[in-house]
Amino acid sequence: TDTCFMSVIELSVKKHHREMDYNYFEFENLPTEIIFKILDYVPYKDLSIISMVSRTFYLLATDPLLWKSYEVCYPTEPEKLISILNLNRFRKLEALDLDLNQGRTDVKMSSQQTCDIFASLENIELNFLSIRYFDLTSVSSSHLSRVLNNIKCVHFFDAVQNHNGKVQNQINDEQVVQIIEDIPKHRNMESFQVRGFDFSKVESKSLSKAINSLTKFNSYDCNFSPGQLEAIFEEMAVKTNLKSLSFFNKDLQKISPITISKAFNNLEKLLVGHGKLSAEQMFCIFKEMSQKTNLTNIRFLFEDSFPFLLTSIPSHVISNGLSCLQSATLPYLKLSSTQIKDILEGVAADRSNLEHLDLGDNIVPDVSLEVLEKVYFKLRSTYHSKIRDDIRDMLCKNEDLMFEQAMLKAELKGVRSKTAKLLTKNKQLQSLLMFSDPSKVNADTGRISGRVRVKILKKSKFSSSYRFSVKSRIVKRSNERVKVKVLSKSHVCEL
Repeated sequence: TDTCFMSVIELSVKKHHREMDYNYFEFENLPTEIIFKILDYVPYKDLSIISMVSRTFYLLATDPLLWKSYEVCYPTEPEKLISILNLNRFRKLEALDLDLNQGRTDVKMSSQQTCDIFASLENIELNFLSIRYFDLTSVSSSHLSRVLNNIKCVHFFDAVQNHNGKVQNQINDEQVVQIIEDIPKHRNMESFQVRGFDFSKVESKSLSKAINSLTKFNSYDCNFSPGQLEAIFEEMAVKTNLKSLSFFNKDLQKISPITISKAFNNLEKLLVGHGKLSAEQMFCIFKEMSQKTNLTNIRFLFEDSFPFLLTSIPSHVISNGLSCLQSATLPYLKLSSTQIKDILEGVAADRSNLEHLDLGDNIVPDVSLEVLEKVYFKLRSTYHSKIRDDIRDMLCKNEDLMFEQAMLKAELKGVRSKTAKLLTKNKQLQSLLMFSDPSKVNADTGRISGRVRVKILKKSKFSSSYRFSVKSRIVKRSNERVKVKVLSKSHVCEL
């Protein structure tokens, strides 16, 4: 019996092994699309292990489409980074952050290594490249421009620190000029973010053409000449491809108010910080915004001045302008109570598209409860906004007051009900309650806290007054009268 039992177990194990081998064989012969779909859920570390199983699995596990979202881990030695970027599996890498100083400060890179890295990037179909604290001066201008202008989104951070602690440029003027001149020629770059760049050596017309050919341009503390700024915004006011502009520059006040208002309202998203706009420029911007605009999102992050920049603008102009937007952030600009009231009423209106509003420390004025409720439910909770929090607090306080009022009404109703029951048999007091001043009756009956004593007296037939009334031809009056005595702790009333 034991021998038969062991034979059955052996047969079942062999059968299971055959099934496993069959399944394994079938997996290799699955359609390529299904294998890719399965391998797409496998972590990169395990993909590297799978690639060592066989030649077939190597070709499957190293397909560039599976490695397009790979992130280079830092700190990484320059030579290792070069070898990684040269692998065929990274040919379709979507994003790369070049920052060899991330996590450590002792990384040294030779000029040849920098050139080799950008030679590798020329063979990769990047969509996003971020360059931080990277010295590019050893790369030729044409080569650097060719690599960058083949990438849709480029983020540049200048002012790299060398090993002696001195700050030096990571890119020279010749490279900047070449990159800017090639942007409208290649027409592949869509977003360009730069910090600390010196554009003063670039021709004004070339710079204006390059910036207005982009979809998104972010400039932080860059150097522009007055002529360059005028050329950029004049072209932007007429026709531009720009949808989003972030500008941190102190020289915007030199631009004509009409020019800058038309330029800004041709955009969809606008962020202005560090610098300041004049009161006249702000008036023209909001006036144009209230009439015709493409803007959906504005963020003015600069400090206010004295006199305040917005207080001279009519409240209906600001309200109509903001109602055309989806998001408005004005945390440091002062507004009058009338302006804020009109803004909130404009947000509450059906025509308003505003979903996010940040007015900083401006105080919410007295407006109707209906307006506050509409504004609160229109502004989306996904955005943090002080004004939305203030409105929520005001609505909560109002609900508490309404609850207290309802409790007082219920208590008053109970007191009146008890009083009515006590006085239900007395017509004279009932008429007093019906025809007297309600507030006075409520005040009087509210103070009654005791007992009511009612005496009904009927005149005797033997009284002289009764006999006289019977014999007299005068219209008979009722021979009954009611005497009511109401007692309380502090008052006595007789009727």
